[in-house]
Amino acid sequence: MEFRQLEYFYTISKLENFTRTAEVLHVSQPSVTKAIKALESELQLTLIDRRQKHVTLTQEGKAFLLHAEKILRDIEETQQDMQRFQTNTKATIYFGIPPMVEAYLFPDFFTKFKISNPQLNLELREYNDSSEVRRRADEGELDFGIVLGDDVMQNANEMLIMKDHMSLCLYPGHPLADADRIHIGQLKNEKFIMQQPYTYQYRSVFERCEQQGFTPDVVLCATQLKTIKQLVENKMGISILPDFVTRNDKNIVRKQLRPPFIFHVCLVWCSDKNLSDIDRAFVNFMRQYISTREFKENFRQR
Repeated sequence: MEFRQLEYFYTISKLENFTRTAEVLHVSQPSVTKAIKALESELQLTLIDRRQKHVTLTQEGKAFLLHAEKILRDIEETQQDMQRFQTNTKATIYFGIPPMVEAYLFPDFFTKFKISNPQLNLELREYNDSSEVRRRADEGELDFGIVLGDDVMQNANEMLIMKDHMSLCLYPGHPLADADRIHIGQLKNEKFIMQQPYTYQYRSVFERCEQQGFTPDVVLCATQLKTIKQLVENKMGISILPDFVTRNDKNIVRKQLRPPFIFHVCLVWCSDKNLSDIDRAFVNFMRQYISTREFKENFRQR
């Protein structure tokens, strides 16, 4: 089985036409036909139904397509990973983040990194939640990722960036706005505005409420943090958000919770990853960045 055969098979499964496949791949149609027949002969299966004008996959072909897609994806990721070790090309670092990080955490990190490392590309990818970022990093699809979590795993492939508090966010004039510290149990009758159910914010808040014996009354889930904060200002409900998200908001009352709601922000990468010089440069830059006075003042802990 050859990479060329998989590429031809994958392309023809999408285009459903031998002639068009040959044109797209810049080869002759007989070459495509020969490669597919050789693949079918090796597998001793018929993968393509040629009886109609638009070729279709047989049941065996559909099953094989799943494997072909995975192999081609793995090859592409391997090629991307090997670029890190090339000295004659402009390498790209694939960096993943969960939703709330891009707009609020390290807005100038990427700019400063590019200024210090103009020879490197930094491709930023946003995913649904920290768990997805961690999974994609573990699978090698990402070089690095930022994740939010309750604990710091003492692993060689994880570096603590900062810890912060999740605080109760209220509109001015809310009955709890003048309280000092508020116990989560006091929120039993409140209406919650949350991020989507798969996010760290939703899962962690929901878990803590259930630990206090109640299920939060979630009236709305929003994807944008600006929307959540605006709805709190509009007296539509309360929310619990990281301090780094709300520290500059003047129209929201922020209150500490009891017990303290602390979370960690970490840089992660694949445990099996063999760090190249480029990877080590990135980790070292991150370490230097979070040790600066500017960073510590912007994200100072209570």
